[in-house]
Amino acid sequence: MHDRAGGRDGGDVDFWPDARTLPVLGRPERLPDGIDAGGGSRAVIRMRVLGKPEIVDVPADVHVRKRSLEFLTYLIACGGSVHQDFILEDLLPEPSRGKAVERLHTYTYNLRQVFARLGGDGSYLKVRQHQYVLDRAGFDVDLWTMLDAVADAVAAPEQQSRVAALRRAVDAHTGPFADGAGYLWLAGYRYLIRREYVDAVVALADNLAGPARAVLEEGRRHHPHDERLTAVLKGFTAT
Repeated sequence: MHDRAGGRDGGDVDFWPDARTLPVLGRPERLPDGIDAGGGSRAVIRMRVLGKPEIVDVPADVHVRKRSLEFLTYLIACGGSVHQDFILEDLLPEPSRGKAVERLHTYTYNLRQVFARLGGDGSYLKVRQHQYVLDRAGFDVDLWTMLDAVADAVAAPEQQSRVAALRRAVDAHTGPFADGAGYLWLAGYRYLIRREYVDAVVALADNLAGPARAVLEEGRRHHPHDERLTAVLKGFTAT
């Protein structure tokens, strides 16, 4: 069962009241080494969820439903694969199951239309035995770029590659997750994503000399009330 925040917009809080209610932040399947998103014959769909959610470069004559965009944002937070039961529980808890499934089909159809205009076909979003799956290779998502870079930093064999991966993670973060969206399921995911970002900022600062303060200040610009960033900056002495 995923978290529902009871109407909270998931503001920049510094704690989560009960770890048992936290959702699971989805880790997207990594692409094979040497293969980037959009590396095949199809166009890549660019999606931004760090900051205001947006499908990039959608033509003016293509309509993206607000709830379709919310559904896509949720799929991304879950790593690109979610069972229908969780979707209905988190996004559509109020209608009857039949009505909720009908609405979900509407959102899916709308997204497939958008993807077909951008990429030439609707195969970017598939449904297999009630499991809704985004084609990882068909998307360039800022959150996934950040999480991939965090994983690369953890696995880095030496400092230079670790610093480069941390820099990619920090640079990919351009704002709080789904900033201003107000989705009811949002708070727990925003908390977890902010923790990932703050950890990367602090780790990068630990590995830098002169630019360390600038890295921390940039992190605090995105999350001005984060207690860890505030504490690290308060105790930071430029060398």
